[in-house]
Amino acid sequence: MQQLVLKSSSNKIKSGVVGLDALIGGGLRPHTVNVVYGNPGCGKSTFAWQFVAAAGDNPSLYISLEQSLNEIIRETRSLGINTFEKKVKDRILHFHHAIIKDSEMNAGEVSMNFLMRELPHHIDALRQEAEHYEGGLRIAIDPLTPLLFEVDGLNQLRGILGRIFMNLRSIGTTVVTLEKGFDDVLARLPLYLGDSVFELDYLGLGGALSRTVQIRKMRGSAHSEKPHPITFETGKGLLVRNFD
Repeated sequence: MQQLVLKSSSNKIKSGVVGLDALIGGGLRPHTVNVVYGNPGCGKSTFAWQFVAAAGDNPSLYISLEQSLNEIIRETRSLGINTFEKKVKDRILHFHHAIIKDSEMNAGEVSMNFLMRELPHHIDALRQEAEHYEGGLRIAIDPLTPLLFEVDGLNQLRGILGRIFMNLRSIGTTVVTLEKGFDDVLARLPLYLGDSVFELDYLGLGGALSRTVQIRKMRGSAHSEKPHPITFETGKGLLVRNFD
């Protein structure tokens, strides 16, 4: 990873989603965990791709619990999010796939092992690297959902998520995606522990409000509280329409 110093006059981390930062006071707060929550097809993964692809020289860590790197590159190419592939080729983006062929472990088990055992061993080195950048590393976990089923008991899950989120905050600014509808009780924990929550919705009605984003939570920052239309455009990916 490169050692370029990046500073932001606003002390906010750009989300990479056109139109969103204007609704959240200029961007994400540094060293936070931000949850993108919604049904399939709403744009959760696209949000994560754009976040790690933004600010080209800022190092990124992408933890995928579903799609392979080749699958993601194919999708980002189709949307014109070319900086994702460029960061991979320049070795600025480190990709960790939580699905291992010929392994008896599932994606949740692999990701739990990585986040609870492997990542803590590298925290000090990553923190030292991250201090050269405003907000540290850009980190994405897509989706967090499979990991939630690997722990028995809500109290234990809350403790594990708390430790994972604490480690993530210490090294960078993170976006995690979470699927809606799988288990409302389990979903409440990352929504509660996250520093912000963006709810993406797909109503399928056509027109301006067919897809929307609503900022449900934003600790320490003023933000819009109403739904805003979102669309997909080649070359821009996911973007937010603000008609105010």
